[in-house]
Amino acid sequence: MAEVRERLARRGHDESAIERTVRAALDSGSLDDRQFAKLWVVDRLFHHPLSRAAVTRELEDKGVAPAVIDAALAQEYPAVRETEVARELAAERYARLSRTGIDRERCRGRTADYLTRRGFSVGLAREMVRQVERTIGDG
Repeated sequence: MAEVRERLARRGHDESAIERTVRAALDSGSLDDRQFAKLWVVDRLFHHPLSRAAVTRELEDKGVAPAVIDAALAQEYPAVRETEVARELAAERYARLSRTGIDRERCRGRTADYLTRRGFSVGLAREMVRQVERTIGDG
């Protein structure tokens, strides 16, 4: 909702027109922060996986209430899933980098950096790299 209000204000609409528009959208069901947050989380997991913290920041930046964010994450991206997502990303990135012929140390570092850029903690990133290396027999 906050993003809609902001965009309408940027386009020069006065406060009363913005509130009428938002109220009408809410009444019709076309503006729903809960549904928006749920779809955002699902889209992120499918198209551009990030950590739960990074997804939370994105939704906060869009003006979604913390309780709505927490509910969407609990339903669509539970905390236990975050490790799986990080492991999948690490495996894909490590495999791709390994095929380029770069040395193992550089491959390890670039994979960990990739995960941290996606919002995962340094500790989790390093652990996922270690797990990937053990899985493929490099560690």
